[in-house]
Amino acid sequence: MNKALTKAKGFTLTEVLIALFIFSVVLAGALQVFNFIQVTSDANEKQIQRLREVQLAFRQLEDDIRHMVPRDRRNSFGDRAPLLKAESQSANNYIEFTRANWRNHAKLKRSNLQHVKYEFVDDRIERHHWLYLDSAREGQEMSRDFLTQVEEFKMEFLTEDTWKKDWLVDGDQRLAMPEAIKVTIVLKDFGELYRLFPLPKFEVAADDAGEAEEPQGPGAPNDPRAGRN
Repeated sequence: MNKALTKAKGFTLTEVLIALFIFSVVLAGALQVFNFIQVTSDANEKQIQRLREVQLAFRQLEDDIRHMVPRDRRNSFGDRAPLLKAESQSANNYIEFTRANWRNHAKLKRSNLQHVKYEFVDDRIERHHWLYLDSAREGQEMSRDFLTQVEEFKMEFLTEDTWKKDWLVDGDQRLAMPEAIKVTIVLKDFGELYRLFPLPKFEVAADDAGEAEEPQGPGAPNDPRAGRN
């Protein structure tokens, strides 16, 4: 009996250390693979979220411009403002206009017209809108970050076969509208993206009171297509 017990030997210290070393190497490799998968997954998720942000931003911009209407309004000083204002060669490029078909899910007592402004600030584009068309009232402006990681925000306006970088009109020209708008946005991660928006030809004229007539064309309040998406 004692002889049998003597022959039964356990692992030596060297063998245990070698086994622990091999296990630690395998575990370290597995952890590296897991970390790589986790980092890749996080990067892919951020990329997907960023792509979704860009897609939603361009969809919103397209929806706003597609429903643009030549609606007369008053600015914060009470003066009649141009139907469209835009600058592409300033420190803070912007485009400002009025759109129709503003959805009203909450059934609020307001117009279906919305005055909007896209403004390039630092490395982002901000979207502003007003609860009322005439911006003489205080505290009605709503702003939010529209698109981030922006390097450039530029517009061009087609009129009489000429592309203009700004649309700054006054006086008798304040009711003028371009034939098309080209919006170019340069992003840090996706590079240059642009959209070209042809505009319908609106018949706009000022009446005796100085108000602009109701516009006729896609997106206008009396156009049957104004309620479509």
